[in-house]
Amino acid sequence: MANVQKYFETFHKEIRMDFELNKELAEKRDVIFNKIKKSLEENQMPSVSILLQGSYIMKTGVKPIEKLEHDIDIGLKFYIDKNKFTAAEVRKWVFEAIKKHTNNVDEKASCIRVSYEKGFHVDLVVYAVEKSGSDEIYNLAHKDNGWRPADPPKLLKHVESLNAKYKGTDDPLTSTTQFRRVIRYLKRWDDEAVPYESSSKPAGLAYTLLCGEYSAGPHKNGTDSNDSSMLYQIAEKVSNLSGRIQIYKPTPEYEDLFSKLSEAEMIKLKQRFKSLKEALMEADVEPSERKACKILKEQFGRDFPVPEKDDEKSILGGFSVRTEKTRIDGSRFA
Repeated sequence: MANVQKYFETFHKEIRMDFELNKELAEKRDVIFNKIKKSLEENQMPSVSILLQGSYIMKTGVKPIEKLEHDIDIGLKFYIDKNKFTAAEVRKWVFEAIKKHTNNVDEKASCIRVSYEKGFHVDLVVYAVEKSGSDEIYNLAHKDNGWRPADPPKLLKHVESLNAKYKGTDDPLTSTTQFRRVIRYLKRWDDEAVPYESSSKPAGLAYTLLCGEYSAGPHKNGTDSNDSSMLYQIAEKVSNLSGRIQIYKPTPEYEDLFSKLSEAEMIKLKQRFKSLKEALMEADVEPSERKACKILKEQFGRDFPVPEKDDEKSILGGFSVRTEKTRIDGSRFA
């Protein structure tokens, strides 16, 4: 059995993109927020505070490829009574403040997007927030549907609780848990198959919650992480579903994050999960690290590393310890 864990970890180091690692995005965030804040003050509008959300605050961001872009979600919190201001009205305050900030500022359904020529964008999500005792009640300003219930802090806490189950699985290269590594693998796997924005392309959050749904805890070989095993378990469960993949957001509006996929797109996605499962199994029983990595590269794409040649000791070692190892499908090597 080839030991591919170190190659998965190298792959993760190459594809990960955390908010704190992208200084330019952080600077753009601050410039945009300060411009909005200043405009509100000058026009005697309600004040605003910032809320970081999305893949970067969840630490599951992935470097984009081809037509995909770097992006960051910024929540804008207005402590206002939503019954006194319409969603369109509050969105207009924000849009007017930054409409000339770049050559491409666009009103999307759930956000206002500020795009940059360098190939990245900042999504501004507007919220009306009301106090209820020690709690805060959020409503998102939707372009077409007005105020819609939301709870971004609760969503973040939910993802953090899922990640907490993987304590002690940090890799030596990036100090990242197995949960977050596997999310990034699946997001890049999907990007390689669909390297462009599409209304039917599942959001990154869909894969985050899918990992939480179909893997209950760490996968290891002895004391070492086994990311391949966790990927296999997820791919096996998803590909064996009798119907559609359904992953519901645990906060309002509790929507199915795979609902936008047509039946044909859903069938294709499940077939891809089946192909992934089979590739992981094939790589698992392959004694050559080079051949195993070539199999995995076909699934995970351009940045998955393949060694130039096998280390003879590694191959011999793989055979010699088979009696002490467990296959990714749970069976023992003879």
